[in-house]
Amino acid sequence: MILSPAAQGAALAAAGARVEVITPDAGSRKAFGRNPLDRTRRVPAARAGRAQAAAHARAVAALWAQ
Repeated sequence: MILSPAAQGAALAAAGARVEVITPDAGSRKAFGRNPLDRTRRVPAARAGRAQAAAHARAVAALWAQ
């Protein structure tokens, strides 16, 4: 059985791990398009990923600082 990222994160946290689950947001999913192997989507996907990373940087930094 394959668990969702949220379920995997919850299981790790329950075992004592520090966890920040990050999955593609709506902007990233839109940038990927329907075909994740479409090479023409690389630049928009990279830009969306960079924007999403900025939104999560503080939370991830807090995990590393602990």
